[in-house]
Amino acid sequence: MIYALNAISTGKIQDLPYSKKRPMRSALNKEKFQGTMLLTKTGFIEDEQEYKGHGGPNKAVCVYSKKNYKLWKDDLPILPNYAMFGENLTVLDLDEKDVHFGDQFSLGEAIVEVAEIREPCWKIQEKYQIPDLVKRMSRSCRTGFYFRVLKEGVVHDSSNLKLIKSADKATSLSVFELNDIYYNDNKNISRLTYALNNPYLTDERISKLEKFLKRAQTLENK
Repeated sequence: MIYALNAISTGKIQDLPYSKKRPMRSALNKEKFQGTMLLTKTGFIEDEQEYKGHGGPNKAVCVYSKKNYKLWKDDLPILPNYAMFGENLTVLDLDEKDVHFGDQFSLGEAIVEVAEIREPCWKIQEKYQIPDLVKRMSRSCRTGFYFRVLKEGVVHDSSNLKLIKSADKATSLSVFELNDIYYNDNKNISRLTYALNNPYLTDERISKLEKFLKRAQTLENK
């Protein structure tokens, strides 16, 4: 299965004018690249990340569905065409319900794997001046997600995603499902236990889910 990309984008860290409350340095504003670019274990060679929690091997490539843009049509007079929330890949017909942790895709010469949910931060909220953006995005479970890079390689600006391996069905967990557990149902012992059996989750995500599970079990035993 091939999934077309609306844009492949990268950005450089810069001082941004969106927040009056505190300094804002970010590579949130991204532009389509032209030609070819190397995708490494930590992301596109010309893409930058400003601070802890962004980037790294388990968050090498940020993905967001163009289908999700419509969630914000009543808040903004004009919707961006691509990289609305600083994503590297704006994909046309693939969203959080379609992808599962451990799904593998080819992207040009590279091979990537679904690795992490995206936790929306204050910077995207400040950029668009939508006061409850982070809360709404989180509760909607339409946050986007991250790829880890299994095989480095050159990506062309016209490359698309091709599904080459699906995650194990026995422990299947979609990005949407994990988002729903994490943001909306994090006291549900059975769902947390199921999620923790997924072999593709990052150590960071496992640690957070284990804390939720311990808290839920403590509440149940009271």
